[in-house]
Amino acid sequence: YNGEDNTKYYQYTIIDEASRERFIYAYEEQSSFSTVDFVYRAIIFFGYVPKIIQTDNGLEFTRHKKSKGSGKHLFDMLCDALNIQHKLIRPRTPRHNGKVERSHRNDQERFYSYLSFYSLDDLNIQMRAYLKRSNNIPSSSLKWMSPIDKRNSLIDVKHNQKSSVRHINIHELYLLKTS
Repeated sequence: YNGEDNTKYYQYTIIDEASRERFIYAYEEQSSFSTVDFVYRAIIFFGYVPKIIQTDNGLEFTRHKKSKGSGKHLFDMLCDALNIQHKLIRPRTPRHNGKVERSHRNDQERFYSYLSFYSLDDLNIQMRAYLKRSNNIPSSSLKWMSPIDKRNSLIDVKHNQKSSVRHINIHELYLLKTS
């Protein structure tokens, strides 16, 4: 997406599979560093470490077999450190990331088509307000609940059961990020 000064920005998106709750954040570049920062922000937003993250095969997410770099990709190192399974979709099959692709179309229709922003900070501030609204829109796929309502109902159900979700405190996350 382009800002007022024609600077290009990139939206990262993560969707909780069960509730369809989303987190979005914009960066000036698509890179492994932006990806790792985004995952940390998403963990703080959701309040838990996901078991699996599915991505496309972009260089910001994975090292290609033909690439000259050696060793593990920075994102895969983060996933290993947090015990997250990194699942890659098949190359050139964006339909396998259908929920993210659909959410990007919705963002274009509901947000970017009406938006003027002047900097990366301004974009992220406006994204936060938009995200709050979009996570409260009822969806037929959730039996007309919003993603926030669905998440709350899932929390209520799991409250009396042993949860398999790994929660993480901010201090532990900070220690991982700085080590």
